[in-house]
Amino acid sequence: MSTFVTNTKNENRDSSELTIDKRLEEISNKLSNVLTKDDSTFIKDIIKETVEQLKEKLLGNVIRRIEILENDVFEQNEKLSSLKRKANQKANRLKI
Repeated sequence: MSTFVTNTKNENRDSSELTIDKRLEEISNKLSNVLTKDDSTFIKDIIKETVEQLKEKLLGNVIRRIEILENDVFEQNEKLSSLKRKANQKANRLKI
């Protein structure tokens, strides 16, 4: 666990990852000292906030991908509708 918490920071990480690392480091520092009742509450709060950040980040990526896929489907439907209209127009011309 300590190797996970104290891993070296990568310069290419975005700010949310840095805040997560910072929070994990805070947790590690608190755990290295003798825990008191106040400390355990503080640590629980930090863990909850960290988990919330992770959920938001992961869900944000999923939602973004879903929006991209929905847009692709919409564009394909628009193309299909356009092609159907053109086919109907050409069929009507052939009937005349």
